[in-house]
Amino acid sequence: MELKRFKQLTKQYTVKPVFAEVLFSQEYDEYVDAFHNNQECRDWELKRRIKAAGINYKNYCCIAMAYYLIEDKVSKNNSEINYDSIMRHTHGRKEFGIPIHDGGSSYIRINYCPWCGVQLPVSL
Repeated sequence: MELKRFKQLTKQYTVKPVFAEVLFSQEYDEYVDAFHNNQECRDWELKRRIKAAGINYKNYCCIAMAYYLIEDKVSKNNSEINYDSIMRHTHGRKEFGIPIHDGGSSYIRINYCPWCGVQLPVSL
């Protein structure tokens, strides 16, 4: 699927509610397939979601890292534990980590990006 068509379908399928007859259509299957198997379409969609969350993806090693930090930002804004968060970024110490969902704010610091393998900044 071309990116132009993917963008058109995104407008159509991100409006709620999406009815069952749409979800079981050939067109919707092609749309989902493009998201999962077409790098250009996936990157465009992730950038759209990252921007909507108020994050600049260029500040991170890869689009995936920025995308998975959306939930961390949401939890920091709400001051509640977000069990959907799979990545933490502490700006003060400049550390990245995997949260330990035990009711606290603990995390396991990581040295390399799980998605692109780039070495992450050394903590302060």
